[in-house]
Amino acid sequence: MISDILESKLNLFIVGTALTAESDSLGFYNLDTRDRIWYLLEYGGLTPTPIFTPAERKVLVNAKHGNVLNDMYKQLYFEKKQSALLKKRIGMTVLNRRRIAKDEEDPDAIPTEKDIKQFITKVTKFKPLVLAFITPVEIFENCFKPLYPLANRTRGKQEFTIGDSEVWLVGNTLGKTKDLEELEDLFDQICKRIVPSPALP
Repeated sequence: MISDILESKLNLFIVGTALTAESDSLGFYNLDTRDRIWYLLEYGGLTPTPIFTPAERKVLVNAKHGNVLNDMYKQLYFEKKQSALLKKRIGMTVLNRRRIAKDEEDPDAIPTEKDIKQFITKVTKFKPLVLAFITPVEIFENCFKPLYPLANRTRGKQEFTIGDSEVWLVGNTLGKTKDLEELEDLFDQICKRIVPSPALP
């Protein structure tokens, strides 16, 4: 299991449902072919360029197929990527840290009540400014409504906090080109929350 990318008082903590087999085999978060999170971070202005490009992903896939993507290779490569994220005060995790999921629809990916409570403890300790959930909206609601009655499946800023952290529901960032415009708008809003516009003279 890939470790959390987490430090105290991050600007943004991106939270997925579970690590997929594809990302796990390549050695980092959100490396599924259809995942648009790296594009969205750049689109929102949170990173100046994509932390991962399609070309870099292809290099990793080729290394894996050539049996040269060993643990040492992964560590050297991904330490740089993790460092680049943390310099921008961005972290990453998944709610279900017990299992690797076959894909986004794998029933074993669903977080348990214990998973959620462990996540809340972590957030309360490290105090990120914004939590961005890139989970399916129904999973988000089912996981958090028992503890936070205001939790719902409407994308955008939720009307509750976890500790001192704002909660934003982004929704699934895999596939479905039809909702790209909504995702871009959400990341634009998150960017403005993290990096306020300069005051008018």
